[in-house]
Amino acid sequence: MINIIENSVNKTDNCIFGESLPYEAFTNNIGELFRHFQKEYGKCVSSMYRDKSDGTAQKIGWVFEKREQYCDCDDYYIRETWVELHEDKPTIKYNYLQMQ
Repeated sequence: MINIIENSVNKTDNCIFGESLPYEAFTNNIGELFRHFQKEYGKCVSSMYRDKSDGTAQKIGWVFEKREQYCDCDDYYIRETWVELHEDKPTIKYNYLQMQ
C-alpha cells in the first residue's frame, strides 16, 4: 500500500503551517491519487525528486498550488502542498537527549 506525507506552506508569507504524519492512501493507483490531490490542492506546479547515490534523481511526489482564504480575515494567500509517496510506512526515529 502507498503511504503519503503532506507538507503545507503559506507561499505568500513563506512559512510552513502543516505537516502530516505518514498515512495509508485510499488506493494504490498513482493516477487516481494524482487526480484526488489535484482536486484537493489545486494545480500541480512541480514534481518532487530525491537524489540517489548513483547521481540520478528519483521522482517521489508532487507539488500543488492553490489560492486559499485566511480563516480569520478576507485576505488570500497561495497554499503550496508537497505530497510525498512512499512504498512502505516511513519510520521515524527520535534521538532524545538524556537530561540530568
